[in-house]
Amino acid sequence: MTSIDLSNMTPEQRHLETLRRRGAQVIGPDGSRVELNSFFVGNVVNDCIRMGCNAITYDLFLPDIDEPMMIAIWDGHIDSGSVKGICECLAAR
Repeated sequence: MTSIDLSNMTPEQRHLETLRRRGAQVIGPDGSRVELNSFFVGNVVNDCIRMGCNAITYDLFLPDIDEPMMIAIWDGHIDSGSVKGICECLAAR
């Protein structure tokens, strides 16, 4: 198994890698789960730019966490946390 050096990453890349290592998945509108990775984030950033969005949010699945979680992605930034926390973060933008 290859180890990834987190020290050479941007804060956003570290955050994404930490979520990925914890088994985080995005929950689709139909309840399906999608792997959270740099390709997914890149597509979301492009969609955000194309549609003129401030951010795009998704429900987030994290193993062993029962509280509803969300992820917000915009312009290369990633925030994740409780639904309330993400809503407050977006409201402050």
